[in-house]
Amino acid sequence: MAGAIGCGSSLSDALSGRSLFLAECDGNADRVAADLVVLDWQGGVTAIYPDEDFEALDLSAFETPDGGTLADDAEQFKELVRLQATRIFCDSSGPGICIRHADDVKGRAGTTVYYTQALSPVGWLQIGEGEYDVCNRQHDNAAVIFGERVLRLGAAYTFDEWVLVFANLTAHEIAHTLGYAHVSRDESPEAERSYFVELMYDGHTMEEMRREQRFLVDQTNCPADSPANLRRVEYPTITCGVVDHPAND
Repeated sequence: MAGAIGCGSSLSDALSGRSLFLAECDGNADRVAADLVVLDWQGGVTAIYPDEDFEALDLSAFETPDGGTLADDAEQFKELVRLQATRIFCDSSGPGICIRHADDVKGRAGTTVYYTQALSPVGWLQIGEGEYDVCNRQHDNAAVIFGERVLRLGAAYTFDEWVLVFANLTAHEIAHTLGYAHVSRDESPEAERSYFVELMYDGHTMEEMRREQRFLVDQTNCPADSPANLRRVEYPTITCGVVDHPAND
């Protein structure tokens, strides 16, 4: 399988015959994946904020109704987030994505999702941020998820609900690095891009993010002759807040 048609979804001609990575779909490593995505739960320095050394995500701060915290079974939590994020991509018509934990792929280059307990340096409502790599020209982008903002949502989610929250956040930010943008809430199903789904909504709510969701698939407006060597300094980032449009919630 050479990847789905669309911006950020297709392997280039030079790579279409190679199995770069394999995505775990239906429990099997059987789908050709164009991108390796690394989950770094220890924070650190990112390409988005090169002057910030983010602290690690504090799983003990995330409580569950039974009196426990996510730190009680931290490794299982991280693995379930990885598997659920993988499944979201497998269930979509978008690209195959191989998602691994940082400790499992030392020395391998790929896009990295950094988890930190810190609030965003540019706004306390910002829940996540990802490099918006239009047409997926680079394969070593960065994204950040800000744990303290997630924590301040005020809900006592169950362990399984926290898994869905973090998996959907992860998938949302990964999608930005693949070239997927936010979708306006007032765009109707009859619009030209009729495959939009709630995961990429602009001004999403946490209730939406807890559901099983997919991606905007049809992005066929990528110019073939665009420069392939643009770097981050020329790239925008897309920020993701909790409630950008209160009237629509």
